[in-house]
Amino acid sequence: MSKVQNVAVVGHGTCGKTTLVEEILFRGKSIPRAGKVDDGTSILDSSAPEKDRHFTIESSLGSIEHGGKRLQLIDTPGYPDFLSAAVDALSAVETALVAVDAAQGIRVNTKRVWEEANKLHVARMIVVTRLDVDNADFAARVSEIQDTFGNQCVPMFLPNASGGDVASVESTYHLTESSSAEAKSINSQITESVVEADEDLMERYLADEEIKSEEVDAVFVRALLSGTIVPIFPVSTTKGIGVDELVEALWALLPQSDAPHQLPLESLEGEPVDEGANGSADDPFFARVFKVVLDPFVGKLSYLRIHSGTATPNMNVINLSKGSKDRLTNLLRMQGKEQSTIDSSGPGEIIAVPKVESFAIGESVGDAAQHKRFAALPRPRSMVKMAVEAKNRNDETKLTEALNKLAESDSAFSAERIAQTHELVISGRSQLHLDIMLSRLDVEVETHVPKTAYLESINGSSESHHKHKKQSGGRGQFGEVYLKMEKGEKGSGLEFVNAIVGGVIPGQFLPAIEKGIRETMDTGILAGCPILDVKVTCYDGSFHPVDSSEAAFKTAGREAFKKAFMAAKPCLLEPILEIEIHVPSQFLGDIMSDLNSRRAHISGMDADGEDQIIKAVVPESEVKRYSIDLRSITGGEGAYSLEFSHYDIVPAAQQAQILREIEASKVAEAAS
Repeated sequence: MSKVQNVAVVGHGTCGKTTLVEEILFRGKSIPRAGKVDDGTSILDSSAPEKDRHFTIESSLGSIEHGGKRLQLIDTPGYPDFLSAAVDALSAVETALVAVDAAQGIRVNTKRVWEEANKLHVARMIVVTRLDVDNADFAARVSEIQDTFGNQCVPMFLPNASGGDVASVESTYHLTESSSAEAKSINSQITESVVEADEDLMERYLADEEIKSEEVDAVFVRALLSGTIVPIFPVSTTKGIGVDELVEALWALLPQSDAPHQLPLESLEGEPVDEGANGSADDPFFARVFKVVLDPFVGKLSYLRIHSGTATPNMNVINLSKGSKDRLTNLLRMQGKEQSTIDSSGPGEIIAVPKVESFAIGESVGDAAQHKRFAALPRPRSMVKMAVEAKNRNDETKLTEALNKLAESDSAFSAERIAQTHELVISGRSQLHLDIMLSRLDVEVETHVPKTAYLESINGSSESHHKHKKQSGGRGQFGEVYLKMEKGEKGSGLEFVNAIVGGVIPGQFLPAIEKGIRETMDTGILAGCPILDVKVTCYDGSFHPVDSSEAAFKTAGREAFKKAFMAAKPCLLEPILEIEIHVPSQFLGDIMSDLNSRRAHISGMDADGEDQIIKAVVPESEVKRYSIDLRSITGGEGAYSLEFSHYDIVPAAQQAQILREIEASKVAEAAS
């Protein structure tokens, strides 16, 4: 266990993460060559969509070995569309290596993955990549990093230059007689940051006592885990500068896999558990699924981070999240998509297991002696929805099953059938995210923007009466009902009050009246949407001793309810969402203007460095394609999140338009 180190390489897209990881794997003699993303030869970006689009979509695992240690690296996607894969990777490691482009600097997803790493309590390092490109400026990047993430971020090496003139790097951590004055100054900053993690050293440092380099070495990992120091490394993979120094630092300074793991735990009954996740190879087996791949040739491939115990081929395990029993037939070590079979795997290691159908991302796996599991982590919010249906109606069941499998492989993707609209709706991070997920289906589908799940209610009160009387030979039908309708308590659905006195309606017919009302509420009156939050009082009526029946009073109740509803100022309710938008300050005016056009109400604004955070509430119908629009307004530099807030009344003008559109849709459906 103490010989394994796990690192997720994260950052914004196109900052050179994949190229850096492949260079490390090549120098570690784990792969025969370092491929290139742009020409489709990357070993890590190996799927068809990645080769076509020239950027990372799925996380990919590789490892190198040195001196009895194994360094396991997870290359992650850099665009917000695929943030979930980066977050899932962070949940499996002790350290995040955050990549920042030397020319472009900190971008929207750099901040996002930094925040996610902070939430998961993993140690952080920073690598400034592409140091040789035009406009690269290492000093400017360090200043930007410190302004954004704090002064605990300090360079471990200094390049001799930026741009095409870069040729070497100088250590600021291990000084020599020829070290520059700048390196010596930064070395003092390193010492100050590290000793903050140790009270005794801090007291001696403040007393101006000498702190020896070996004392700093001994505390460095603790400082890294506590966040008092965040090392910065300059790298040019094109020129091969700084890569060896980075790898040597990773071997020497990284936390090992026995570092305390901060993911929350719970008992198998769902109660919080206050104990560590990690253990020895002799402890009960305990692992967590952090990635699932649906390969058309291999089948389902699940990636596990082992926290305790030892995995062996043909081992029986329990899915601790679902309670199902499974078997780990084969254990695989991965280098990109290349697989090698292994005989056993212990704590700290990351392995893949094929063809275990029950596994999904975030689930816990253990043996029969295991008494705990990992608690569910918050899922990255889905922001875009799309309605899907099979081109061939006979494939509807097959489509639902295929979408559910896709959801097991991506924590930001989901599929559900919406009761109000009767549509099968998929949700994801962006339109691009959904397009790529659908490309993995073996069912032909048609897609469209989903209908808004409107509801119906009332804004006033009314009284109504309906007499149902029918005579067609033999026994007739008779039921008469008087109703009073009022606005109900929020969330009450239907409050049905029996105010009948004197037996004018026998008690056995009251449930039938309520049933007629409830069935009408399910199907709607104004626009065919469910009705909620009404109080209905049945206060009078009459019956016939022969012709009255439950069916007759059900009909009378239904028709009286319809009349009362239409007389009580009926209205449509629309879902309202909370939206939080992160944009560079130069786009603030355009974003505010756009939000006003969407009937949004601004609830707050905050500054985040050079970015602005805008909080608002907005109707769901106004932001169905917001990911595309925000990308257009900000050139891809904006990010947002959505969360359901409440239902609210649709303004009269919009309601009239919606009702016209619904009526036109009904006419079109009838004509077809």
